[in-house]
Amino acid sequence: MSTVPSSSLATLPRPKPDLSHTRRPKSSIGIFFWRCRMWFEATFVLSMLEPWEKIIILTIFLGTVLLVMTGLVKYLPEHISIMQRRAMYYLWGQEGDERLLWQWLGVSAAANVAEGAPGLYKEL
Repeated sequence: MSTVPSSSLATLPRPKPDLSHTRRPKSSIGIFFWRCRMWFEATFVLSMLEPWEKIIILTIFLGTVLLVMTGLVKYLPEHISIMQRRAMYYLWGQEGDERLLWQWLGVSAAANVAEGAPGLYKEL
């Protein structure tokens, strides 16, 4: 039976898997971000995935969020105006007169401009 010299114990490689990133840091800011990361990984079960799997999943998720937000910012305002015109057509049988909507809501043009919203009402 051979014995390992004590000098070689100090040069042993790190154990695998290396879980040093899961240890709690010393600074208070580091603890805050560490807790946020641990909460996120535990909530979405990312702690069981390998790093390359996490990168793929988070890239797909962030890409999807980016596409949805772009759609909301660029296309939703135009679509809301289209839906408003369609609703007016279905409610009153005619299209394009926004004054009918304001009259139905009980808002006059003077009150609309006085409230600081001149773009909501257009005089035809």
